[in-house]
Amino acid sequence: MKIIITERQKNLLKENIPVALRRRLNFKELKGHLEFVIQNYNPCDYGSLGDYIGEMCNMLVLDLINDYYYENGGKIDSKTKDDLYYLMVDNFADHLQELYDKQCS
Repeated sequence: MKIIITERQKNLLKENIPVALRRRLNFKELKGHLEFVIQNYNPCDYGSLGDYIGEMCNMLVLDLINDYYYENGGKIDSKTKDDLYYLMVDNFADHLQELYDKQCS
């Protein structure tokens, strides 16, 4: 399933995210971070493409939140965590699908 949001919705999502985390929302930096997260996981070990995308995006969000906590001592509420998750799915689902299709077909 692909979630499509407008540019305005994307900006509204970012408004709810703390400034220290927003600074990290550079696509290139996040993609590098995602590559680091997924390097130890085999996409074919997941029951479906959706499970794989969901788990990788969730791990990326948790990793970003942990980094934020250690660097700033701040906590993230569940709404912000959800906003980050949907932002990651929106940005990286296609990339993760390519990896899944390449390795599991």
